[in-house]
Amino acid sequence: MTESHQKRLLFARHGETEWNNSFRYQGRSDIPLNEAGREQARRLARRVAAWKPEVIVASPLDRALTTARLLQEACGSDTTLLVRDGLAEIHFGEWEGLSVLEVRDLYGSLYRRWRDDPVGVVPPGGESFEDVLRRVGDVMQELLESTFSRICFVCHGGTIRAAVTALLKLPSSFAWRMRLDNCGLVGIDVWGDHVMLGFLNDALHVRTGDEILLPIPE
Repeated sequence: MTESHQKRLLFARHGETEWNNSFRYQGRSDIPLNEAGREQARRLARRVAAWKPEVIVASPLDRALTTARLLQEACGSDTTLLVRDGLAEIHFGEWEGLSVLEVRDLYGSLYRRWRDDPVGVVPPGGESFEDVLRRVGDVMQELLESTFSRICFVCHGGTIRAAVTALLKLPSSFAWRMRLDNCGLVGIDVWGDHVMLGFLNDALHVRTGDEILLPIPE
């Protein structure tokens, strides 16, 4: 990326939590990283630091903010850390704390319709996907209008999927068809109004550890 008007948006999902281990919907429940998640975040931080982001923009929830702070520590004090409420995970309402299997068994067709297309269904007591798209889109717009050109967002599976859906102008039915592992990376390039997906779910740093520190694709 050599031209000044180009931007690279790097999205990182937070490290693992105990609820991730048991496949439970976390949403706004403020579940901390477990030790495996902290190690994943440290590996992510070493890789992102080599990419030299100008700014890290984080969700306020502990699992994402802890991951982001480890990234900033690795990047150094010249890298700005911003926190934006708009990047918080989807509010899953009554589904929070339940496992995927429990939600599927208890909510049947409602859950299946939500998985097929989240815009058409709202989890009971939760948040609509349209509202998620709106608040995540506001954060994207703020940073796209900023002077930063290398931007790293640290947030959640749901909000990253919403950002990708919004930026690439994809149908909302694509949202749950993207795999995104803990501390996996998504890269999106922006040239004015032209937006391209660079890569999706790059988690080599989690799988290889310190043995191989591959650069983030440019």
